[in-house]
Amino acid sequence: MPVGSDQIEVLDASGWRKVGSQAGSNPGGVFEDDAGVRWYVKTPNTADHARNEVLANRLYRLAGVAVPDVELARRDGQHAVASRMLKGLTLAEAPPHLSDRAGVSVGEGFAADAWLANRDAFGVDLDNMIVTATGEVIRIDQGGALRYRAQGSLKTEFGPTVAEFDTLRDRRKNAVAASFFAAMTEQQLLSSLRCVTAIGSAAIAAAVRAIYGDGAESALLIDTLIARRDDLARRAQHIGRD
Repeated sequence: MPVGSDQIEVLDASGWRKVGSQAGSNPGGVFEDDAGVRWYVKTPNTADHARNEVLANRLYRLAGVAVPDVELARRDGQHAVASRMLKGLTLAEAPPHLSDRAGVSVGEGFAADAWLANRDAFGVDLDNMIVTATGEVIRIDQGGALRYRAQGSLKTEFGPTVAEFDTLRDRRKNAVAASFFAAMTEQQLLSSLRCVTAIGSAAIAAAVRAIYGDGAESALLIDTLIARRDDLARRAQHIGRD
């Protein structure tokens, strides 16, 4: 059952049974809840990093990007992130017959990755995304999105300008991301951008307040996300004209 915590309810994972080991840079593992549902539960260094990741997941969903069910949780007295387990192969494991569809699916989420400053969207070993049997790509780890780096330090340059629109396609700045995004056509870029630019300001504000409540920090984050969306809209107007 969820229990109250600050501005958002969190899952009480204290009684969940551990059935699998840690993956990624933060302590965690696979746990089974009382209903037999399996979750990957990790404990970031701070409660704010946990909130940041849950918010990023919800913002991806607003952009129509496939993500798992992700909730704040509490285990052993610590704030944690619980992500419902899904079946699929990592991008590195996906067989050739799924590659074309997966490549298209990855590109559909490019603008959301840029909007949310998710420079670690793929993971070092291409394990932050999984590919389903139909070739759909699901982004399963948003720990490096928004204000935080994947290992828990705050970014110093998360602001109103979406530098990631360029850097995620630049092999000198982000070779892993660019290996998927650099070859996107103008039409593919525009299609991806529309997924973000169509999100209303009220929806963005509601998503942030659901995690952070009201206050100066929440207001700043809302303003930044709206400014970043608008920056992407301006960039979209110049595609094909430069």
